[in-house]
Amino acid sequence: MDVEILSRIQFAFTIAFHYIYPPLSIGIGLIMVVFESIYIRTKKKEYEVLAKFWTKIFAITFGIGVVTGIVMEFEFGTNWTTTSPIS
Repeated sequence: MDVEILSRIQFAFTIAFHYIYPPLSIGIGLIMVVFESIYIRTKKKEYEVLAKFWTKIFAITFGIGVVTGIVMEFEFGTNWTTTSPIS
């Protein structure tokens, strides 16, 4: 296989994973706000437990989104620069 094709396949995998995690973390952030708001209003312990659980899930998805975004930026720089030896 050609190096250019392999680079584009690698970028496709990276962008596929990155496309999932930022919207997912935004949605989980909304869920956390809802559960925390219900907990503040009702003082029921179940909602506090739910908010803490979703906070952990949010942290994981946010971290994965950051990591894939950083890798994606490096791939932009190495695969599509004007001085690339691949072209």
